[in-house]
Amino acid sequence: MAHVLVFAEVDDGALHDGSLACLGAARALAGEGGQVCALLAGAAVADQAPALFAAGADRVLLCEDAALAAYTAGPFRQALEAAVRAADAGLVLLPASTVGNDLASATAAALGAACVLDADAAAAGEGGPRLSRAGFDRKVLTHFAPAADGPVVATLRDGAFAAPAPDPARTGAPEPLALEPAPAPGSARVLRRDVAKRTVNLKDAKTIVAVGAGVGSAEGLALVRALAEALGAELGATRAVVDAGWLPADHQIGQTGATVRPDLYIACGISGAVQHRVGMMDAGTIVAINTDANAPIFRVAHYKLVGDLRTVVPKLTQLLSA
Repeated sequence: MAHVLVFAEVDDGALHDGSLACLGAARALAGEGGQVCALLAGAAVADQAPALFAAGADRVLLCEDAALAAYTAGPFRQALEAAVRAADAGLVLLPASTVGNDLASATAAALGAACVLDADAAAAGEGGPRLSRAGFDRKVLTHFAPAADGPVVATLRDGAFAAPAPDPARTGAPEPLALEPAPAPGSARVLRRDVAKRTVNLKDAKTIVAVGAGVGSAEGLALVRALAEALGAELGATRAVVDAGWLPADHQIGQTGATVRPDLYIACGISGAVQHRVGMMDAGTIVAINTDANAPIFRVAHYKLVGDLRTVVPKLTQLLSA
């Protein structure tokens, strides 16, 4: 396959984990004849380059400029366009984050390139990459292929690929990439940026205990939290729980939250709306606890416990703590 370029998004001084997952995908797609290049753009981001080499990048293009201190589409699009030319990239991968999706569409429009957002899978094919996106509760899989020669720009959905294990033997020196001409003043500027700190790591969790509206109250949540602590598990939630203010937004799983693939997923008081199921249905083992024997969550559960979580969960916690 042609060379693959990855946009390495830096969020609050750290590499976005979706960018590392994109490097894993790029490494698989490039094969033996292709080269994986990463664009590292920002005001002071050079210290992130070693992690990109260790994660599989053959080249790291370093674009440092005051105009890149905070994200606005214009200067970052200019940097990504320059990187596409420098890397002779046939495929450009970005994480399907807020920044990634915005930058991908802007860059594709400027290059006249094919663009696919929120792809779930990517593979090499004759004539260019083949990208896929699942929809309608994963009942429909749409495949995309470029209609003409030229670069393809795509964002990869959270969880579509795993981040590679770092290889300390892979090292290199980043190559400077200048913005020419210098970025013109944009129509927007960032006045302030507030970043909410994550309090939970759902994507890497091996065990997740998740809670839905069926918990009923913050007091009911305490019962589920005790089960999670007994299992050494992370605590997940549906949107209803987050909207009620019982847990912060970084606990949310589903279409508008995280996509997770733990070994064990215990759903407590979760009815199983489509928007939630798409974020957890690939878990290794799913245990569902619900009073409604016809709840949609039971369609994907491997083990089904029909009962009140206020009775079932304390008993499970007691057994685990014995």
